[in-house]
Amino acid sequence: MTADTPRLPLVGVLACQKERANGTTYSRVNDHLTEALLVHAGVAAVLLHTVRPEHAGSILDRLDGLVLPGSGSFVHPDRNHGRDAVPVPGREYDPARDATAAGLLREADRIPDLPVLASCRGMQELAVHRGGTLGTVPGSDVRHRLRAGVDGPDRWAPAHTVEVRPGGLLAGLVGPGQDPGAVPVNSQHSDYVAKVPGEVRVEATAPDGIIEAISVDAPKRFVLGVQWHFEHHIDRSPMDGGILATFGARCRLRTASRGER
Repeated sequence: MTADTPRLPLVGVLACQKERANGTTYSRVNDHLTEALLVHAGVAAVLLHTVRPEHAGSILDRLDGLVLPGSGSFVHPDRNHGRDAVPVPGREYDPARDATAAGLLREADRIPDLPVLASCRGMQELAVHRGGTLGTVPGSDVRHRLRAGVDGPDRWAPAHTVEVRPGGLLAGLVGPGQDPGAVPVNSQHSDYVAKVPGEVRVEATAPDGIIEAISVDAPKRFVLGVQWHFEHHIDRSPMDGGILATFGARCRLRTASRGER
């Protein structure tokens, strides 16, 4: 970096914990996500591992944004308010990530200018943190989980549309000429946010009524969760490009407030 090059905002991306056959664990983040954050949000990503959630406050004080991405694992029923804590056979769970996400979101609440962007599992973590509950997607004519080779060659292709509600964070990010009542999104989830408390705003819903986006304390804070994966096919999704651009802008405001150059 030269003297004329501005310092990129530093964003923490929560990793998943994986276990090898020999019993050792490692943390993993999808490079496709970190590249999208760099190119479309203009921020540099660092991996937040899942072993020491008690350090969440010290970590966030040094960061300009937080991202809770999607994952192949599910939020454990133990974390889900009002639901029997019985794991579903065959599902992958990640209790280390559950604990770290809870710690990060708790500490983020005391940093009003810290932008938080969550997707898929991350949105469910955000909802549960705020007192919401999760459910399993019921039988529906809306496809909430595309499967490559079954539903088409690309699992990240548009799966259904969402209706963006007026007056929220997402409303201003719908592309020019795009119908806010029918914005196409991808979909890769089997659980969904069934209920949120009144202080959590529902930003968008699917045609079957399933909550597809939420926000917290807007417009003072940028805390946004979407059920789809915003990092895929940004070139054909103006709203996803807007989400990343706005997140990046809010990160730069925090960088400036912290005196970073």
